[in-house]
Amino acid sequence: MGGIVLGFATVDLSTRDNTLTVWLTSVQGAASAGHTNAVIFELDDDTTPRRALNMICDRYVILTDRTPREHPLLIGWRVEPSDLAMLAKQTTAAQATVLTSFGEYRTRPGKSHLGEPDLPPVPVPFDQAELETGTSQQLTLALANQVMRTWTAWLTTEGERVKRWTYMPGGREGEKPALVPAEFGEHNTVQPVRPLRLWLSTLPQSTSRPPTLIEAHHVRLVL
Repeated sequence: MGGIVLGFATVDLSTRDNTLTVWLTSVQGAASAGHTNAVIFELDDDTTPRRALNMICDRYVILTDRTPREHPLLIGWRVEPSDLAMLAKQTTAAQATVLTSFGEYRTRPGKSHLGEPDLPPVPVPFDQAELETGTSQQLTLALANQVMRTWTAWLTTEGERVKRWTYMPGGREGEKPALVPAEFGEHNTVQPVRPLRLWLSTLPQSTSRPPTLIEAHHVRLVL
């Protein structure tokens, strides 16, 4: 996984609408996720490459099904899409482990009164094709909501596992809840902060220029 993890970025690139929609989802509170920002960019706007890249840095990127992976913008950023289905599958497995461990623990003398962990359901995938005739905002928000609910289910489950560490498999006192499952983190990568020369290569020639102070926070100067 490596580096800082700010959350998830759900991205839809529509060649039909000539737009790039980015929806950001971040941790909110102790064990939940929420949307924190959303922007619809015009692909023919010269500022779109740098502005959109700034949004998705240090986040797992989830692409809509219709987003063309071979689009020059995504190739220039070297986007590696994350697997939302993997996050859902591992969250479901984690919930089963927590509930099974709790059930076994509650059979012990004096533990029958304990309340079962309240774990939110992991959402099932939806048919994105049904929303392709709508707006980019509708499709991106629908997928971003699935990201939010799936991640919230993981964060809640992981929080319960850590809180009940005494009877959880491999539980350790003082352990901090993980933002994502270990296996998910091993197989998916957050969008890295880009080197300056690669960042410049994503801009049209007419607008190539040194980054502003704010943009420089998201690029590493490579001399």
